[in-house]
Amino acid sequence: MCTDPEPIHLSRNRLMKLRVVSLVLVVWGVLWSTPAHAWDELGHRVVARIAWDHMTPAAREHAIRLLQSAPPGSGIAELMPRTGTMEERQREWFVQTSVWADMIRDRDHPGARYGRADWHYVNFFWETGPNGAPRDRPDVARAGQLLDQMQRIAQTLGSPAVPDSAEAIDLAWLLHLAGDSHQPLHNSARITAQDPEGDRGGNSYRLAGLYPFNNLHAFWDSLVGFAIPWAPADRSEADYVGSIAQAITRRWPQSRMQSRLLPGQFEQWSREGLRVAQRVAYTTPRDQRASRSYRQRAWTAAEPRIALAGYRLADLLNRRLGS
Repeated sequence: MCTDPEPIHLSRNRLMKLRVVSLVLVVWGVLWSTPAHAWDELGHRVVARIAWDHMTPAAREHAIRLLQSAPPGSGIAELMPRTGTMEERQREWFVQTSVWADMIRDRDHPGARYGRADWHYVNFFWETGPNGAPRDRPDVARAGQLLDQMQRIAQTLGSPAVPDSAEAIDLAWLLHLAGDSHQPLHNSARITAQDPEGDRGGNSYRLAGLYPFNNLHAFWDSLVGFAIPWAPADRSEADYVGSIAQAITRRWPQSRMQSRLLPGQFEQWSREGLRVAQRVAYTTPRDQRASRSYRQRAWTAAEPRIALAGYRLADLLNRRLGS
């Protein structure tokens, strides 16, 4: 009988390693299957920060007043930071509320009753024609409520006929949908032999790599953080979001985008994103790792979309809440 304890020690080590590997594989599997949210949390916050920076004082004040009227249990009040000046807290409350519509996808979230899965996207179905050019599939009805809900909220926001508590929910949704409508793959459902019913905004267009690099939709969602990393001067997440917003608006100032605001033309906003998806997003091969040059092309196309989303949201809120 062996009296050396080493074999027992090794067995325990191996057991621990197997447990760790198993845990990693489970987490990997969860991440692999995780549905993507447009521009992820960071992207939504950048869009909202750009909007806040270009809103009038009256529109900001009205927006905060609506958020203060949010129904108890919605989870909106809890998003207001507890530290900082009142100006900073209100700004960050507005910015963080842009993520609320994704947070309430969790069934355990207190505001889950306000969740609407089909509000986050509009699917324009299309395919690649024999000549290699994209062509619409008008025989397949578009899916998703994004445009309908943006139109509804834009028509009623700020109306004295709507209770402030209901308008708080609508405002929270609008802050989110403005970002969703400008993520190209939230406007696209590509039909191919592999995806005869559409690829769900690129979610089923697999790439090689770990999440978020494992499918086309998640890849585009994650572009913001990978394109502009955290800087040494950023002392907090709010600083980081502000730095990104400033970097984007320096390269894409509002004066340069003014003619492209297209107030109220929500379908045009989405179809712009569809064209970006068609012309740029699908230029990386399926089931392969996206190249560095592709990532640069993607960011070059995505960055002005983020700027436009912020400017258009600010313009809409200034019109509806600024008087």
